[in-house]
Amino acid sequence: MKGKFDQKEYQQQWDKENMEAIYVKYKSEFVKEFKAACKKIGKSQSDVVREAMEETIEKAKEYGR
Repeated sequence: MKGKFDQKEYQQQWDKENMEAIYVKYKSEFVKEFKAACKKIGKSQSDVVREAMEETIEKAKEYGR
């Protein structure tokens, strides 16, 4: 008999195989300003960082042409 499906274990394994994290460290005041700015424009910090990363990737592709 097979064991019970473990969603948490499955998610951890999937993350391990498919995801990476980027850790950054900035001065406290800069981070506080960033958090406040994100809140003011109604975007999550993750969305702002993701958009910046996507823009950077697109700019890099333009350099290759």
